[in-house]
Amino acid sequence: MVGFQVIVKKMSHLPGDRNTWNIMSTKSLSLRLSFYYLALFLIVGTFVPYLPLWMGGRGLSSEQIGLVLAVALWAKIPVGLSMTGEIDYSGKRKRSLLLIALVSLGGMIIMDYANSFVAILLVWLLVGTLLTTAMPIADSLSLLAANRSGVRYGKVRRWGSISFIIASVAGGWYLQGRASDDVLWLMVGGTVLLVIATMLMPDLRTEPRGRNRPAILDVLKSPNFLLFVATAALLQSSHAGLYGFASRHWIDAGLDENTVGLLWAEGVIAEVIIFSAGGFLVAKFGPARLLMLAGLAGMVRWGVLSQTTELPVLIAIQALHGLTFSGTHIAAFAFIMQNVQEEQSASAQGLFDSLAMGLFFGLSMAAAGWVYERATSDAFLLMTTLSLAGGLGATLLYWRTRNN
Repeated sequence: MVGFQVIVKKMSHLPGDRNTWNIMSTKSLSLRLSFYYLALFLIVGTFVPYLPLWMGGRGLSSEQIGLVLAVALWAKIPVGLSMTGEIDYSGKRKRSLLLIALVSLGGMIIMDYANSFVAILLVWLLVGTLLTTAMPIADSLSLLAANRSGVRYGKVRRWGSISFIIASVAGGWYLQGRASDDVLWLMVGGTVLLVIATMLMPDLRTEPRGRNRPAILDVLKSPNFLLFVATAALLQSSHAGLYGFASRHWIDAGLDENTVGLLWAEGVIAEVIIFSAGGFLVAKFGPARLLMLAGLAGMVRWGVLSQTTELPVLIAIQALHGLTFSGTHIAAFAFIMQNVQEEQSASAQGLFDSLAMGLFFGLSMAAAGWVYERATSDAFLLMTTLSLAGGLGATLLYWRTRNN
């Protein structure tokens, strides 16, 4: 296998969907998947930088904001594992993605009526949990397309990053001088588009496993899987301080919303570059060494961010987002693709996402909120420590897999 492209098409694993597969070209698959990632990240590109501002406008403290964001991430652990386990039982992915999109749209509308900490916590517990659970399910569907048709994951997933740029920049322009409540309606519009994109998703399926043995038990038997998950989880959770409090930190330092939006956009441009080069990077370094690079980049990035808010330095350091985020994400996708059977792929993606972007990220978000409330820059030093731990895990993973 080179990069994410597998030449052999596994046609025998398409129960009940053979006719659909025959008429669906690689280009069509790529376009449909790209559109889904674009729609999903219009929402993500709005709530990551601007939802904390909306919550602050509703009277929540930094510590409360961190807790709201963290609880939704923790809740995705049981929700994500149960949904992805059910998907491997049934072999169906699109049905779950459509349910997530429809319920999220309803929840977004209800959020307008949430004015207290408890109300916001409960509504975001529903919406935030479902939206973040959509990613591993979409990734497992993309893995099927990569296995069966040679769809290149990095080139499909980059449209999510491009969409994030559009949302963060346009959001900064739109929100400048406006009330923070307008953040919510940008998110509602993005969710409407997500419903449409989900309806257009390819309905690729795997052979139903039945309920005799959970797929996750087979996943855990894969050599070094838990070490890989812990490593990637530490590296991804190092972004918690950035996602939860960077916008507020920069605005409090005197930057305007438009400049903050451009800083977010710069980081995601770096994402696009790394995603576009994903196949080359995996072929050149392999998953473990790519994780090592992400850990090193994180230590530099968060260490500098803890020391300064000078705009020229922020511009320089934001370019490392391509390695800290995309490098980790591509390495994780490649590791799962190389080490897990596709009929177990939803459970593997679910376990990785539940721990990396659920348990670890939620703990990190809550800790960052607590630290930020008391000593602003120390929240980013905490992120530096997580990158260091992730880098050490990646080094151990490399030594354990270097002869494979």
